[in-house]
Amino acid sequence: PTMPSTTGRDALLVSGGALIGAASCYLAVRKRSRSISDAKHADESTPQLTTCPSPDDLPPFARALESDSALHRVSLREWEDEGWRQQSGWLGRDYIHNKASKAVRVLSYYYNDTDPSREMIGVVWFGPDAESHRGLCHGGAMSSLMDDFCGHCAFVTSDAPWSGATVQVNVSLKKPVKVGSVLRLVGRVTKRERRKAYVEAVLDDGGEEPVIHAVLEGLSIDGVQMSEQEDEISKRQWEVHTCDDGRRHRRDSGWNIKAGSIKLSDLGET
Repeated sequence: PTMPSTTGRDALLVSGGALIGAASCYLAVRKRSRSISDAKHADESTPQLTTCPSPDDLPPFARALESDSALHRVSLREWEDEGWRQQSGWLGRDYIHNKASKAVRVLSYYYNDTDPSREMIGVVWFGPDAESHRGLCHGGAMSSLMDDFCGHCAFVTSDAPWSGATVQVNVSLKKPVKVGSVLRLVGRVTKRERRKAYVEAVLDDGGEEPVIHAVLEGLSIDGVQMSEQEDEISKRQWEVHTCDDGRRHRRDSGWNIKAGSIKLSDLGET
């Protein structure tokens, strides 16, 4: 047979290379399109676990608590006013109530002083910085939360915030908490003996048939002076304040202290 000329062979090679290149480009584009489609589908079907949900995206139990006019929302100024906190002698952010935290964060505490049980209820978010096992939160995050709740549950039923100290926290971990969970914390002071306040609480999912994640039995002692300073902040009392939207707050009298009025030099700082 007659062999093709050199020019013919070159043309065939060029044509073949062009076809191979076009096919490779087509496959690459198709693969990229499929990857983008899969990623988009994943974004639509997988909840965002790394950011705290907005109030409208909270579970039904949390929205019901916020709309319940019988409840007081517990509010300490050092949780809400970062500037005032820094100017008043605190050195950092609150471990449990830090609004920028991506670990365990209390979104709100509520208290009903007219209910005989005098329960305090919390709404809590467990973020990615509380993670231990893959996708699950550290048991220490639950224990730290229970420590905070035990103290404030005792304080809110007394005359003043920070009116004592938690001295015992017994936490039974019942079920792991998934990263991104918003859970409910319900507890109360079950008994008082002189200065001792016994607190019990349950951490659950807030459902009609609640799934329990942890149980607390704690002890707080009234009248323990934790701060070495004697100033307006250490002498704060509870007040009931009604906001413009009608929400009642059980808040500390520190909201009446002018920002910057506490001299850091009086606290041993320069």
